[in-house]
Amino acid sequence: MTGEDQMNFEQKRWRHMIAAMIMALCAGIGYTWSVFQKPLMEHFQWSLQAISLTFTIQILVSTMAPVFLGKYQKTLGVKNYLRIGVAIYVAGLIATMFTSSIGYLYIIYGFVVGIGISMLYPCLMAYSGRLFPDKTGMAAGLLACAYGGGSIIWAPLAANFIGKHGALEVFGLFALIFAVVMIPTSFLIKDVPEDFRPEIKNKKQGADTPAVRDYTWREMMKTSRYYVIVIALTLGATAGLMIMGHASTILQEVQHFTPERAAVIIGIISIFNALGRLCFGFISDRLGRYPVMLLLFAVIGGSMLLLTRAEGTVFVIALFAISSCYGGFTSMFSPICADNFGIKNLAVNYSFLYVAYGFAGVIGPQLAAATKAMGDGYNLAFLTVAVLSLVGFILTLYLKSCVKTRKERMK
Repeated sequence: MTGEDQMNFEQKRWRHMIAAMIMALCAGIGYTWSVFQKPLMEHFQWSLQAISLTFTIQILVSTMAPVFLGKYQKTLGVKNYLRIGVAIYVAGLIATMFTSSIGYLYIIYGFVVGIGISMLYPCLMAYSGRLFPDKTGMAAGLLACAYGGGSIIWAPLAANFIGKHGALEVFGLFALIFAVVMIPTSFLIKDVPEDFRPEIKNKKQGADTPAVRDYTWREMMKTSRYYVIVIALTLGATAGLMIMGHASTILQEVQHFTPERAAVIIGIISIFNALGRLCFGFISDRLGRYPVMLLLFAVIGGSMLLLTRAEGTVFVIALFAISSCYGGFTSMFSPICADNFGIKNLAVNYSFLYVAYGFAGVIGPQLAAATKAMGDGYNLAFLTVAVLSLVGFILTLYLKSCVKTRKERMK
């Protein structure tokens, strides 16, 4: 890639980034699940554990499938790969309108829509990192903000539409909106040249992370560092996914909010989620990933303990804090992957790190549903996540110490 070509692409990369953010915004329907959950439970007379499994399946599929599908990004090209993802995503939403059994919902909304999301968000996140290898925290923060911020729009829209037309019909509305927006936007996506390496200006090399060589996914998985990072990120995302999957139910049953008021709070929770993704992504470029993670674990642990005792405004503020920190963790995935294993193979390597999100998607929502079914409300789930946050804090300290050791060896 000549210097002129590099400069031209560097000047145009923001338009590609904006297109990626618009597509991510539309792919963020998963965070509105708690708005659908209670109406579907009441309509079909399904239990909380049964309906919660739908969200768990979707999270699991959308995070595990990229391990098998991610390699096709290079053979198909990012643009074509995303278009296939949009087609599956929209088709799955249309088919969800015809749900008549819990098994059908698992297959269509959980699996098919999950596959569509798996080809959109992880691909777009890695794409943003390739667009801005000089500012991976900023790029991840912006993309993750767009994805998480989707529910700011979709949750109130869904709640309003469900009140007038029912839960199933809203899936058709979303399918129409997403098709109209995402298909034209995909034409603005352009593959990043393999040798694109913009000059890093006025940037400290992530305060806690030395430069690394480019690992293949096989080389990455032979390092012990990979597994510790996956566990730490899993623990970090667990709290947020538990809250996202049960927010409406928690607010209605624990705090006795009306469905409409709960939907408003969920919208505000989504704003904090989006702001956390944006702000902590930027901050991590300056302070380093691990100091930011230590802060996030500390706030989540304290907020979870607060939820067991608080009521009213304080309870809601604790939910806002957890959501913000969860957003921060989602913006750490791509930068940590790039910092530890390089930019060149980020599209594939990120898929293997993103499985942490899937593990958290199983632990968080199912932990809340299981403790609720035991008759003790959600307190046991809150306490368990507080303990998990402490474990994550300790693991992050270990990763930080490993960075110091690697720096000393490089001198």
